[in-house]
Amino acid sequence: MNRPLHADPEHLLARIEYLEEHRRFVQNVLEMALSLVDFQENVLNSYGVETILKEAERRIRYLIPFEASALYLVQEETSEFRLALCTPEASRAAVEAEVEELIEKGFFAWAIRERRGVTVASRDRSRRVLLHALATQSRVRGMLVGFLDARRQQIPDTALTLLSILLLNTANAVESLEFYRLLRQQKALLEKEVEERTQALAESERQMQQVLKLQAIGTLAGGIAHDFNNILFPILGFAELAMDDIPPGHPARRSLEEILKAANRAKDLVQQILTFSRRNGRERKPVRVPQVVREALALMRASIPKTIEIACEIDDGCRPILGDATQIHQVVVNLCTNAYQAMQETGGRLEVRLEETEIDYEQTRRHIGTRMGPHLHLSVCDTGVGMEPSVLSRIFEPYYTTKEPGKGTGLGLSVIHGIVKHHGGFITVESAPGRGSTFHVYLPALEEAEIVPEAEPAAPPAPGHERILLVDDEPQVLEIERQLVERLGYRVTACADPGEALRLLRQAPQHFDLLMTDMTMPQMTGDRLAQLAWEIRPELPVILCTGYNDLMSEEKARALGIRRYLLKPVDTEELALAIRRALSGLLDAPLARPAVPATA
Repeated sequence: MNRPLHADPEHLLARIEYLEEHRRFVQNVLEMALSLVDFQENVLNSYGVETILKEAERRIRYLIPFEASALYLVQEETSEFRLALCTPEASRAAVEAEVEELIEKGFFAWAIRERRGVTVASRDRSRRVLLHALATQSRVRGMLVGFLDARRQQIPDTALTLLSILLLNTANAVESLEFYRLLRQQKALLEKEVEERTQALAESERQMQQVLKLQAIGTLAGGIAHDFNNILFPILGFAELAMDDIPPGHPARRSLEEILKAANRAKDLVQQILTFSRRNGRERKPVRVPQVVREALALMRASIPKTIEIACEIDDGCRPILGDATQIHQVVVNLCTNAYQAMQETGGRLEVRLEETEIDYEQTRRHIGTRMGPHLHLSVCDTGVGMEPSVLSRIFEPYYTTKEPGKGTGLGLSVIHGIVKHHGGFITVESAPGRGSTFHVYLPALEEAEIVPEAEPAAPPAPGHERILLVDDEPQVLEIERQLVERLGYRVTACADPGEALRLLRQAPQHFDLLMTDMTMPQMTGDRLAQLAWEIRPELPVILCTGYNDLMSEEKARALGIRRYLLKPVDTEELALAIRRALSGLLDAPLARPAVPATA
């Protein structure tokens, strides 16, 4: 049985200080990520590569204080590198001489192949030089060359990660600018030849800009989600462990509760980013929307002032939809919150209606991706201030908001749009200044649904005793996973190197009852480690964990034979249930595992 560990006050206060420091770090990184989003939007509206490079160089200096830095661009005609920006300008001659030798020795080619920051020694070996390709997914646009001062030999991994994101956005912006100018020229030519197409071309350009913005945000979301979740996992885990160690009534519990709240807010923000970029698909099942709407309204009543009248008209006979109840709940709450904020100063009336309707062919033509047939129609109407046409055309853009600073991130309506589209539906809005707003959400209904009765809540899993091989290349994540699993009663062997884990398996194949591994590791991916482990012991259960990986999903993992697929950060209850189910083999059993090569 587990017994609570009682730590001395000095140890607890030191742990609280450690967690608070990391909470501040996560907050700073989140602010940097949001700043990068603003950067991408700003450069798309600029009219010169020089503007983009100057903005990028300013943010690079914020991340890494180089003694001197330079940005090179690839000339399209000759495919040669040309110095476009040097800081300080007085270092131009020295930088050009140094770079000429770096190119000659093949270091530029090495940096291009790596697609990440690489460091080499300068000619006189007195300092280090950072090289990082300025490249999109399909083309190399240039190179960053940064000279570190003699005292600085290493760059933090976090700074390198953010630098990679920034340079990817910069390369995308340069490429987007070229495409943007090309399209504007083509538009002018077409307008001269075909006058009646002017309006259609203008609309195409607006849609193109919207797609570019969403594409840039989606790229950013995928890039930061894995690192953020790996940072949040230790914060949440160690805070939970500290809460278990502290007796009720201890003054330190309040500080830990605040740390947990802040970390969970960061976790929710990452999930929102992934939601509107459609990168966090969840399991969908039949959902009774009337029940979800009633629960959401019951939650909202406590926060909406009495100056706002709430009226609802819900048809309980609506057919279910195939979806995620939590996300539908989020749609209702966000729409009602927007309506309430529009009437916060003047009061008014909030109307929520839910009914079933038919979508015909003409409506499917106006909303691409929508199918004909029965749909649930959810409308949220307010009598608030309304919106200007210029605002109305941009409300679903990520990070666009008309609210004051501190009263919204601009993610709410873009998240709603992403959820509705992911469910196969569409959303429209009607509004005018002084006449309020009405949002219409249409979600496809199931023709024939077999509603499975909700299962009774499962009892917490009993403490375990089995032996678990734990693999993760992040030291903090590995440590918190080890402590959490050991507190559940299991015997844990922790490895930061997949190769070491395989060596232990070969020495004693029957010594371990479960392999629990991270997905993204520099030496070897988690799915490859699982395949090599099955060559040693075919029946070994495997749990795959990841902060985020766009090459792996729960469906792919199960098709490989993985017992459980966990998204970090996970709490203790979720971890305990996953381990117990993987060991029992009764729930979420693996699908047929494909054959693997006989040798690694």
